[in-house]
Amino acid sequence: MEPLSIEDSWTLFCNRIFNDGNCPGHLMDVAKGILDKCKGLPLAIVAISGVLALKDVNRTEEWEVVRRSLGDELEGSGRLDRIKRILFLSYNDLPWHLKTCLLYLSIYPEDYEIGCLRLVNLWIGERFVEWREGMSIEDVARDYLSELVNRSLIQVTKVFYEGTPDTCRIHDLVREVILLKSKEQNMVTVTTGQPTTWPSEKVRRLVLRSSSSNNTQHHQQRHNDCFDHLRSFVTVGYTNLLLSKMLLSEVLGSSKLLKVLDLGGQEAEEEIPNEIFNLFHLKHLDLSCTRVERVPKAIGKLQHLEFLDLGNTRVRELPMEILKLQKLRFLRVYQLVDPSDDDYGSHGFKAPTNMGGLLALKVLDNIDVSSGSTIIKEIGKLTQLRELGITKLRREDGKELCSFLANLTSLRELSVDSIGKDDDHEIIDLNHPSLCSSSSFLQSLRMLILRGRLEKMPQWVARLHGLVRIDLNWSGLRGEEDPLDSLQHLPRLGEMNFCGSYQGEGLCFTAGGFLNLKRMHLKGMEGLRWMRVEEGALPHLQKLYLEQLPLLEELPLGIQHLSQLQRLSLYEMSSHLREMLLENQMEESEDYAIIAHIPEILIGYYTDDREWRERQLWEEKKKKT
Repeated sequence: MEPLSIEDSWTLFCNRIFNDGNCPGHLMDVAKGILDKCKGLPLAIVAISGVLALKDVNRTEEWEVVRRSLGDELEGSGRLDRIKRILFLSYNDLPWHLKTCLLYLSIYPEDYEIGCLRLVNLWIGERFVEWREGMSIEDVARDYLSELVNRSLIQVTKVFYEGTPDTCRIHDLVREVILLKSKEQNMVTVTTGQPTTWPSEKVRRLVLRSSSSNNTQHHQQRHNDCFDHLRSFVTVGYTNLLLSKMLLSEVLGSSKLLKVLDLGGQEAEEEIPNEIFNLFHLKHLDLSCTRVERVPKAIGKLQHLEFLDLGNTRVRELPMEILKLQKLRFLRVYQLVDPSDDDYGSHGFKAPTNMGGLLALKVLDNIDVSSGSTIIKEIGKLTQLRELGITKLRREDGKELCSFLANLTSLRELSVDSIGKDDDHEIIDLNHPSLCSSSSFLQSLRMLILRGRLEKMPQWVARLHGLVRIDLNWSGLRGEEDPLDSLQHLPRLGEMNFCGSYQGEGLCFTAGGFLNLKRMHLKGMEGLRWMRVEEGALPHLQKLYLEQLPLLEELPLGIQHLSQLQRLSLYEMSSHLREMLLENQMEESEDYAIIAHIPEILIGYYTDDREWRERQLWEEKKKKT
């Protein structure tokens, strides 16, 4: 945490606040006064910039308030104290709803990688997110997350399509502030199995975190009635099985007001405890990544339930009583076909007839449609859907699916799997004109995943002008059906993943194509012998993954044109290509110039003894530098 120079401090400060990176003249004095308090400490500069970025640049008095609030007490402070005081200022500047959401992050341990989807859904379940006119509750929650990111209180560690945060974390010093404020407000009570001093106040939110200890005696040290007003019980990380069972039993026995129950990732029993179905006020139930096999009819008693996640469980069918959950907006039920490779997709669940009666659904993933047109017609009634995952689509039902998809004008993510695995996949026939004329559907869709054989690309795909990501798995398109023709002129396409998608010998990326693509993964195309990149194609590509392309013995011709390429990953490629690359690390080698601009080149392969190896191409060069 070394201080920056005055010039670098000013650059960082201005770039994070002003769109053009330039401070207006009327703010120059007050801005320099504020920056001087930071003493070049990067985290302090970033934190105070997050506060100032939301102030009106035309109102100098708002900036003066910030400068005065820093005060003279920072003078003479050590580095850590200075940063913490600025972080407290940043926290105090938050509106009430963002303070609550930020303090909720105290449920996570130090350096924990936080799943953003799980986090925002917990915020919604906890009723931290306020409705805004014209916006879905999910979008409002995402806005909250973006505001905290923009204020540099949360750090995004991985993004999903369209730059949406996928995982995040909090800086250790920010976490210290959060823990202090959370404790002051009795926000959450965390236990790990270590001896616990339970708060004298009522426990409102109980969090069970992983621990190396097998201690289960902590429950004897609490007040008998401190769970009476419990609102949520959340597990984080892999916890002690006996401990989680004991705590869950106590919670279910005494917490009749529980609204949030998150047991995701725990070694739960195959049966859902019956006591859960007595939680009349329950709104959020997460049993994902558990061993649960069956959902009983008693699920119909949870009539306030809005969120039900049974993803990556053994549940394959839902009872008729699920239709009583008229407030349900999120329903996810699936089991991975191959736990070691998600390219094969998932088994979905068999839904009851009249599934279209769950009109509040926004997320439905993954529903088995092998029964045919009846269930497809029901899906068409769910006009508020934003995410839809379909499995076991039969070829003869493709036309009907297209006609009903045209009704889903808010759909942003669509995944369609045909029947079978790998070579057994049935043909997906979605090449019907009904979608070509549905402008709302074509404009709203952001992500498309197709798993199954295609005779040709659906015509409407080339008209998805809002599409940001596409995955084609096991399509097996013949050589004359080049998938690039339909995709190269989609203006917003940023990510493209092919797995077993094409049987042709070559792929040519022509000039002017894929102008916004940043990430591309090509895998499992066993007939591919060559790739060519024309100058002017893929101008913004940053990450290129080539995997299991056994006949590709040369790097893509024209790879030197990919001036923005930051990472080239080659996994299980031909030994000829691997050896050629390893020999071309020296500047005097023949092909050095065409790859020298790529900062990171990673080669992964199995040895003859089936041991996995990874080599960093410029590793020795970096060490010398």
